[in-house]
Amino acid sequence: MRGRVAGKPAPPRTEFHRARQETVARITHFLEAQTNGHTRLADLCEAVGVSERTLRAIFHDAFGIGPGRYLRVRRLELIRVALAMAEPTQDTVAAIAARYGFSDGGRMAKDYLLHFGEYPSATLARPVANSLTE
Repeated sequence: MRGRVAGKPAPPRTEFHRARQETVARITHFLEAQTNGHTRLADLCEAVGVSERTLRAIFHDAFGIGPGRYLRVRRLELIRVALAMAEPTQDTVAAIAARYGFSDGGRMAKDYLLHFGEYPSATLARPVANSLTE
């Protein structure tokens, strides 16, 4: 049974939920402090003090997806903001993607297209005032 240790009764559900909420708060706080968006699962587990298995369960309960997918989408969203604010004559998609930990620009562009419905170069080329509203 989930939440039980052999020989010990299960904690009351309120304690369980409170502990989960506190862990989600620690996760959120840690990720907000990571401005580069490049966070490894092991680093996140260590920072919030849970095992990878517990982290996966918490992410599925709280966010509906696994932590790897969550972190990847978060990085894509950070890239979108950076592209929208970048100067197209001075910045490149590849440089911005590398800043957020993507080494495979083609894979990142494919994921970006699937998530946002446009290529990263289109976001970069748009004037700053219109980039995030479309």
